[in-house]
Amino acid sequence: MAPLWDASWNITVQWLAGDIACRTLMFLKLMAMYAAAFLPVVIGLDRQAAVLHPLGPRSGGRKLLGAAWLLSFLLALPQLFLFHTVRRAGPVPFTQCVTKGSFKAQWQETTYNLFTFCCLFLLPLTVMTICYSRIVLSVSSPRTRKGNDAPAGEFTLRRSLDNRPRVRLRALRLALLVLLTFVLCWTPYYLLGLWYWFSPTMLSEVPPSLSHILFLFGLLNAPLDPLLYGAFTLGCRRRHQELSSDSSREGGSGRMHQQESQALRQMEVKTNAAARKAGKTKETFL
Repeated sequence: MAPLWDASWNITVQWLAGDIACRTLMFLKLMAMYAAAFLPVVIGLDRQAAVLHPLGPRSGGRKLLGAAWLLSFLLALPQLFLFHTVRRAGPVPFTQCVTKGSFKAQWQETTYNLFTFCCLFLLPLTVMTICYSRIVLSVSSPRTRKGNDAPAGEFTLRRSLDNRPRVRLRALRLALLVLLTFVLCWTPYYLLGLWYWFSPTMLSEVPPSLSHILFLFGLLNAPLDPLLYGAFTLGCRRRHQELSSDSSREGGSGRMHQQESQALRQMEVKTNAAARKAGKTKETFL
Protein backbone atom coordinates (compact mmCIF):
# COMPACT_ATOMS: atom_id res chain seq x y z
CA MET A 1 0.00 0.00 0.00
CA ALA A 2 2.74 2.47 0.95
CA PRO A 3 4.62 2.17 -2.39
CA LEU A 4 1.36 2.86 -4.28
CA TRP A 5 0.72 5.99 -2.21
CA ASP A 6 4.29 7.13 -2.74
CA ALA A 7 4.06 6.55 -6.49
CA SER A 8 0.79 8.51 -6.67
CA TRP A 9 2.39 11.32 -4.67
CA ASN A 10 5.25 11.53 -7.19
CA ILE A 11 2.70 11.91 -9.98
CA THR A 12 0.50 14.55 -8.32
CA VAL A 13 3.47 16.38 -6.66
CA GLN A 14 1.16 17.85 -4.01
CA TRP A 15 -0.49 15.74 -1.29
CA LEU A 16 -4.17 15.07 -1.91
CA ALA A 17 -4.95 12.17 0.47
CA GLY A 18 -5.46 14.04 3.74
CA ASP A 19 -3.59 14.41 7.02
CA ILE A 20 -4.14 10.88 8.39
CA ALA A 21 -2.90 9.28 5.19
CA CYS A 22 0.12 11.61 5.24
CA ARG A 23 1.14 10.49 8.72
CA THR A 24 0.42 6.83 7.97
CA LEU A 25 2.46 6.81 4.77
CA MET A 26 5.53 8.37 6.36
CA PHE A 27 5.26 5.96 9.30
CA LEU A 28 5.03 2.91 6.99
CA LYS A 29 7.90 4.14 4.82
CA LEU A 30 10.26 4.52 7.75
CA MET A 31 9.12 1.22 9.30
CA ALA A 32 9.83 -0.56 6.01
CA MET A 33 13.29 1.01 5.91
CA TYR A 34 14.02 -0.08 9.48
CA ALA A 35 12.83 -3.62 8.72
CA ALA A 36 14.94 -3.76 5.55
CA ALA A 37 17.97 -2.67 7.60
CA PHE A 38 17.38 -4.97 10.60
CA LEU A 39 16.57 -8.19 8.74
CA PRO A 40 20.13 -8.54 7.32
CA VAL A 41 21.34 -8.11 10.90
CA VAL A 42 19.15 -11.04 11.95
CA ILE A 43 20.62 -13.11 9.11
CA GLY A 44 24.13 -12.15 10.24
CA LEU A 45 23.44 -13.15 13.84
CA ASP A 46 21.92 -16.43 12.65
CA ARG A 47 24.95 -17.19 10.45
CA GLN A 48 27.27 -16.37 13.33
CA ALA A 49 25.44 -18.79 15.62
CA ALA A 50 25.43 -21.50 12.95
CA VAL A 51 29.19 -21.23 12.33
CA LEU A 52 30.48 -20.60 15.86
CA HIS A 53 28.01 -22.90 17.64
CA PRO A 54 26.85 -25.49 15.07
CA LEU A 55 25.49 -27.86 17.74
CA GLY A 56 23.88 -25.20 19.89
CA PRO A 57 20.14 -24.41 20.13
CA ARG A 58 18.70 -22.55 17.15
CA SER A 59 15.44 -21.34 18.70
CA GLY A 60 16.62 -17.71 18.94
CA GLY A 61 15.99 -16.91 15.27
CA ARG A 62 12.27 -16.26 15.70
CA LYS A 63 12.89 -14.12 18.75
CA LEU A 64 15.42 -12.01 16.86
CA LEU A 65 13.02 -11.67 13.94
CA GLY A 66 10.20 -10.54 16.22
CA ALA A 67 12.53 -8.11 17.98
CA ALA A 68 13.57 -6.64 14.62
CA TRP A 69 9.95 -5.96 13.61
CA LEU A 70 9.06 -4.59 17.06
CA LEU A 71 12.06 -2.26 17.04
CA SER A 72 11.17 -1.11 13.52
CA PHE A 73 7.64 -0.29 14.69
CA LEU A 74 8.80 1.65 17.76
CA LEU A 75 11.51 3.65 15.99
CA ALA A 76 9.09 4.68 13.22
CA LEU A 77 6.40 5.95 15.63
CA PRO A 78 7.73 9.57 15.74
CA GLN A 79 6.75 9.91 12.08
CA LEU A 80 3.08 9.89 13.13
CA PHE A 81 3.65 13.10 15.10
CA LEU A 82 6.26 14.89 12.99
CA PHE A 83 4.58 14.78 9.58
CA HIS A 84 1.36 16.61 8.79
CA THR A 85 -0.28 18.42 5.90
CA VAL A 86 0.42 22.10 5.27
CA ARG A 87 -1.82 24.12 2.96
CA ARG A 88 -0.52 27.19 1.19
CA ALA A 89 -3.14 29.73 0.23
CA GLY A 90 -2.87 31.62 -3.03
CA PRO A 91 -4.22 31.81 -6.53
CA VAL A 92 -3.48 28.08 -6.84
CA PRO A 93 -3.94 26.27 -3.48
CA PHE A 94 -1.17 23.78 -2.74
CA THR A 95 -1.09 21.10 -0.02
CA GLN A 96 2.00 19.14 0.97
CA CYS A 97 2.95 16.47 3.53
CA VAL A 98 5.95 17.87 5.42
CA THR A 99 7.51 18.28 8.87
CA LYS A 100 7.32 22.08 8.78
CA GLY A 101 6.69 23.44 12.27
CA SER A 102 7.42 20.15 14.06
CA PHE A 103 10.98 21.23 14.97
CA LYS A 104 11.63 24.49 16.78
CA ALA A 105 15.20 24.76 15.45
CA GLN A 106 17.17 23.44 12.51
CA TRP A 107 19.61 21.55 14.76
CA GLN A 108 16.71 19.49 16.17
CA GLU A 109 15.73 18.29 12.71
CA THR A 110 19.37 17.55 11.87
CA THR A 111 19.75 15.59 15.11
CA TYR A 112 16.66 13.52 14.35
CA ASN A 113 17.87 12.81 10.82
CA LEU A 114 21.28 11.77 12.11
CA PHE A 115 19.63 9.49 14.66
CA THR A 116 17.66 7.74 11.93
CA PHE A 117 20.83 7.54 9.82
CA CYS A 118 22.70 5.81 12.66
CA CYS A 119 19.86 3.36 13.32
CA LEU A 120 19.23 2.63 9.64
CA PHE A 121 22.80 2.40 8.35
CA LEU A 122 25.65 2.68 10.85
CA LEU A 123 24.22 0.39 13.53
CA PRO A 124 23.26 -2.49 11.16
CA LEU A 125 26.56 -2.12 9.31
CA THR A 126 28.53 -2.27 12.57
CA VAL A 127 26.68 -5.34 13.87
CA MET A 128 27.00 -7.19 10.56
CA THR A 129 30.71 -6.32 10.33
CA ILE A 130 31.30 -7.72 13.83
CA CYS A 131 29.33 -10.90 13.08
CA TYR A 132 31.06 -11.59 9.79
CA SER A 133 34.47 -10.72 11.19
CA ARG A 134 33.95 -13.38 13.86
CA ILE A 135 32.96 -15.83 11.12
CA VAL A 136 36.15 -15.01 9.19
CA LEU A 137 38.27 -15.51 12.30
CA SER A 138 36.53 -18.80 13.02
CA VAL A 139 37.02 -20.12 9.48
CA SER A 140 40.68 -19.06 9.38
CA SER A 141 41.41 -20.33 12.89
CA PRO A 142 43.94 -23.22 13.15
CA ARG A 143 41.37 -25.21 15.15
CA THR A 144 39.18 -25.36 12.04
CA ARG A 145 41.91 -27.20 10.15
CA LYS A 146 43.27 -29.29 13.00
CA GLY A 147 41.53 -32.39 11.66
CA ASN A 148 43.88 -32.41 8.66
CA ASP A 149 46.86 -32.96 10.99
CA ALA A 150 45.25 -35.59 13.22
CA PRO A 151 47.46 -38.55 14.27
CA ALA A 152 47.24 -41.70 12.19
CA GLY A 153 45.95 -43.81 15.09
CA GLU A 154 43.25 -41.34 16.08
CA PHE A 155 39.73 -42.22 14.95
CA THR A 156 38.05 -39.39 12.99
CA LEU A 157 34.84 -39.06 11.04
CA ARG A 158 35.69 -38.42 7.39
CA ARG A 159 32.43 -36.64 6.55
CA SER A 160 32.68 -34.14 9.39
CA LEU A 161 36.40 -33.68 8.68
CA ASP A 162 35.92 -32.90 5.00
CA ASN A 163 32.65 -30.99 4.92
CA ARG A 164 32.63 -28.75 7.98
CA PRO A 165 35.29 -26.27 6.69
CA ARG A 166 33.59 -26.29 3.30
CA VAL A 167 30.21 -25.47 4.81
CA ARG A 168 31.79 -22.70 6.86
CA LEU A 169 33.40 -21.21 3.78
CA ARG A 170 30.03 -21.19 2.02
CA ALA A 171 28.48 -19.49 5.02
CA LEU A 172 31.29 -16.95 4.87
CA ARG A 173 30.59 -16.24 1.18
CA LEU A 174 26.91 -15.71 1.97
CA ALA A 175 27.76 -13.37 4.83
CA LEU A 176 30.09 -11.27 2.72
CA LEU A 177 27.54 -11.06 -0.12
CA VAL A 178 24.81 -9.90 2.28
CA LEU A 179 27.13 -7.25 3.73
CA LEU A 180 28.26 -6.11 0.28
CA THR A 181 24.71 -5.77 -1.07
CA PHE A 182 23.68 -3.77 2.00
CA VAL A 183 26.55 -1.32 1.54
CA LEU A 184 26.13 -0.97 -2.23
CA CYS A 185 22.35 -0.50 -2.10
CA TRP A 186 22.08 2.03 0.72
CA THR A 187 25.32 4.04 0.62
CA PRO A 188 24.34 6.31 -2.33
CA TYR A 189 20.99 7.20 -0.75
CA TYR A 190 22.47 8.09 2.65
CA LEU A 191 25.32 10.06 1.13
CA LEU A 192 22.72 12.17 -0.66
CA GLY A 193 20.80 12.51 2.61
CA LEU A 194 23.89 13.66 4.50
CA TRP A 195 24.54 16.24 1.83
CA TYR A 196 21.00 17.58 2.18
CA TRP A 197 20.98 17.61 5.99
CA PHE A 198 24.08 19.76 6.18
CA SER A 199 23.48 21.77 3.00
CA PRO A 200 19.75 22.13 2.19
CA THR A 201 20.59 24.38 -0.76
CA MET A 202 21.74 21.29 -2.68
CA LEU A 203 18.12 20.80 -3.79
CA SER A 204 18.73 23.40 -6.47
CA GLU A 205 21.73 21.43 -7.78
CA VAL A 206 20.24 17.90 -7.82
CA PRO A 207 17.19 16.78 -9.83
CA PRO A 208 14.26 15.77 -7.56
CA SER A 209 13.96 12.38 -9.21
CA LEU A 210 17.47 11.37 -8.04
CA SER A 211 16.36 10.97 -4.43
CA HIS A 212 13.47 8.68 -5.43
CA ILE A 213 15.72 6.61 -7.70
CA LEU A 214 18.34 6.11 -4.98
CA PHE A 215 15.64 5.28 -2.44
CA LEU A 216 14.18 2.58 -4.71
CA PHE A 217 17.70 1.29 -5.37
CA GLY A 218 18.23 0.99 -1.61
CA LEU A 219 15.00 -0.97 -1.22
CA LEU A 220 16.42 -3.59 -3.61
CA ASN A 221 18.47 -4.81 -0.67
CA ALA A 222 15.35 -6.36 0.89
CA PRO A 223 14.50 -8.80 -1.98
CA LEU A 224 18.18 -9.52 -2.70
CA ASP A 225 18.84 -11.07 0.71
CA PRO A 226 16.25 -13.89 0.39
CA LEU A 227 17.51 -14.60 -3.14
CA LEU A 228 21.07 -14.94 -1.89
CA TYR A 229 19.95 -17.06 1.04
CA GLY A 230 17.90 -19.30 -1.30
CA ALA A 231 20.79 -19.71 -3.74
CA PHE A 232 23.09 -20.62 -0.86
CA THR A 233 20.59 -23.22 0.43
CA LEU A 234 20.15 -24.78 -3.03
CA GLY A 235 23.91 -25.02 -3.42
CA CYS A 236 24.22 -26.77 -0.06
CA ARG A 237 21.45 -29.22 -0.98
CA ARG A 238 23.10 -30.07 -4.30
CA ARG A 239 26.42 -30.65 -2.56
CA HIS A 240 24.73 -32.80 0.06
CA GLN A 241 23.09 -34.92 -2.65
CA GLU A 242 26.44 -35.35 -4.42
CA LEU A 243 28.10 -36.43 -1.19
CA SER A 244 25.24 -38.84 -0.45
CA SER A 245 25.51 -40.42 -3.91
CA ASP A 246 29.31 -40.69 -3.56
CA SER A 247 28.90 -42.33 -0.17
CA SER A 248 26.34 -44.78 -1.52
CA ARG A 249 28.66 -45.68 -4.42
CA GLU A 250 31.55 -46.13 -2.01
CA GLY A 251 29.34 -48.24 0.23
CA GLY A 252 28.22 -50.38 -2.73
CA SER A 253 31.79 -50.94 -3.91
CA GLY A 254 32.79 -51.81 -0.36
CA ARG A 255 30.02 -54.39 -0.11
CA MET A 256 31.02 -55.89 -3.48
CA HIS A 257 34.63 -56.13 -2.33
CA GLN A 258 33.51 -57.83 0.87
CA GLN A 259 31.38 -60.34 -1.06
CA GLU A 260 34.30 -61.11 -3.38
CA SER A 261 36.58 -61.68 -0.38
CA GLN A 262 34.06 -64.03 1.20
CA ALA A 263 33.70 -65.98 -2.09
CA LEU A 264 37.49 -66.34 -2.35
CA ARG A 265 37.68 -67.59 1.25
CA GLN A 266 34.95 -70.13 0.58
CA MET A 267 36.75 -71.36 -2.56
CA GLU A 268 40.00 -71.63 -0.60
CA VAL A 269 38.29 -73.65 2.14
CA LYS A 270 36.71 -76.00 -0.42
CA THR A 271 40.06 -76.43 -2.20
CA ASN A 272 41.85 -77.31 1.04
CA ALA A 273 39.11 -79.77 1.99
CA ALA A 274 39.32 -81.46 -1.41
CA ALA A 275 43.12 -81.69 -1.14
CA ARG A 276 42.92 -83.30 2.31
CA LYS A 277 40.31 -85.79 1.05
CA ALA A 278 42.48 -86.68 -1.94
CA GLY A 279 45.46 -87.24 0.36
CA LYS A 280 43.49 -89.61 2.57
CA THR A 281 42.27 -91.59 -0.46
CA LYS A 282 45.86 -91.99 -1.66
CA GLU A 283 47.02 -93.27 1.68
CA THR A 284 44.19 -95.89 1.73
CA PHE A 285 45.08 -97.05 -1.77
CA LEU A 286 48.73 -97.51 -0.82
